[in-house]
Amino acid sequence: MIDTHTHLEFPDFIDEVDDVIQRAQDAGVEKMICVGGEPPRNLIDVEMANKYPFIYAAIGIHPNYANSNSPEHEEWIVNTLPERKVVAVGEIGLDFFYNYSLFDTQREVFRKYLSFAKEVDKPVIIHSRDSFTDTYDILKEFAPLNGVVHCFSYSLAEAEAFLSLGLHISFCGQITFKKCEELRDVAKEIPLDKLLLETDCPFLSPVPKRGKRNEPANVKYIAEKHAELRDISFEELDRATTENAVRLFGLE
Repeated sequence: MIDTHTHLEFPDFIDEVDDVIQRAQDAGVEKMICVGGEPPRNLIDVEMANKYPFIYAAIGIHPNYANSNSPEHEEWIVNTLPERKVVAVGEIGLDFFYNYSLFDTQREVFRKYLSFAKEVDKPVIIHSRDSFTDTYDILKEFAPLNGVVHCFSYSLAEAEAFLSLGLHISFCGQITFKKCEELRDVAKEIPLDKLLLETDCPFLSPVPKRGKRNEPANVKYIAEKHAELRDISFEELDRATTENAVRLFGLE
């Protein structure tokens, strides 16, 4: 398994990163991508990727932190993106659920970072919450795209719209929640060659770990649910999503 979206740089893990990694490896997680979203975390993720051979980094500006973007950080991003262990631009996108950054600022920063990704030919990791139309319209300006809409929470029609741009889809622990039947209905319709696994840890722990801090080892519960929804073996689901992640992010 490959957990394509972790936040091991968060304070939740600061004192036990090695233990968290060991539990992930014991659970069958071969690789993981640490995804940034603001200047200090981007730097930590790159440092972690360079320290651990099975960890990779994505760097970008999360829409909730769009106000923290600066010319200096853009320069650092552009200079760092070509590094071998930096495999994506992300997470970037739009979030109209919260009002942490002005919507116009979010759109401006989103476009800038999509341009950076196109310049270095690296995939993007997209955050989109309560902002489908604007997210889709901006992504369409840059299509075709390599990347993933992570922590997907929209309808099947909206998933198909993102897929039409060439993007992958990934789901977090919500697909294991009792109340999320509609999201499960979407998940089982995503083409297997466009599906990725993620935890988005430390958030959204899947059942049976719901209510506890999430970590990469729990990606197995999400994989098991995907396999159950598709009526395929865990091994088939694992093999397909691993191949998808390796291909999309150029992992070793």
